[in-house]
Amino acid sequence: MTVFKDLLPPFPLILSPMEAITNKPFRRICKRYGADILITEFISSDALLREVEQSVVKMSFDEEERPLGIQIFGNNEESLT
Repeated sequence: MTVFKDLLPPFPLILSPMEAITNKPFRRICKRYGADILITEFISSDALLREVEQSVVKMSFDEEERPLGIQIFGNNEESLT
């Protein structure tokens, strides 16, 4: 069984999540220049449940962006689970 940490170098370079900055084109640039792990912008759990287009776009990614963390936030326990 492969463990996530086994896929990374000893000191991985992780892209910090930044709202209105870490969109798909920016993530691609960071990956090209050495980022080992990418993180999306904040995505509202309520907006995901309502299928708000902007949130769906923020969550979209290409295979070459992996490993990728999707940062979901909310204040409603039901929408977060």
